Amino acid sequence: MDYKIIKNFVSRKEQNELVEWIINNKNTPGLFKDAEMKGNRITTRYSQGFSFPEAAYKVQKRIINQLKFKDFKLPKYHHGIVASYAGENDTVFEHVDPQWHPPYETLHCNLMLQKPLEGGKPIINKKTIDLDERDLWCYYVSKVDHGSSKVIGNKPRLIYVFGFCIEYNLFSTMKSENRY
Repeated sequence: MDYKIIKNFVSRKEQNELVEWIINNKNTPGLFKDAEMKGNRITTRYSQGFSFPEAAYKVQKRIINQLKFKDFKLPKYHHGIVASYAGENDTVFEHVDPQWHPPYETLHCNLMLQKPLEGGKPIINKKTIDLDERDLWCYYVSKVDHGSSKVIGNKPRLIYVFGFCIEYNLFSTMKSENRY
């Protein structure tokens, strides 16, 4: 399995808190920076010395507990979390991420908070994935080609990335299920 989806992983209240934090902070100098993917996306991936909203840390703990991660490390971005704002015409070319802590593989659990008017869909191993807001999708970014389709319209795609470095076989035991 290339990826797993957990439908409705967060409540509407958590979704609103996470969206609000991105919208309120996206123009803060030094916090959101160009994603360096030749698109129209800004991200906290390259920033340090700030705090995400409490809901982000609660979601991170929920992922750890629900997926039963015991032996893991966080990637080198701030607290293993990234907030992303993908504006009109943004696209992510297909690529593979690094292993931050070899021999562990890098797993991302991405949370779709706000879908654009069109596009902005994840692409994993050439397959376009259709998600709803509040869905969590997890996959080994250090093992599979991944990217996203072009964001169309003036409504940005907003996601949080929760990264984990784990043994390759741990993810295969996770079950996809609905939460809220």
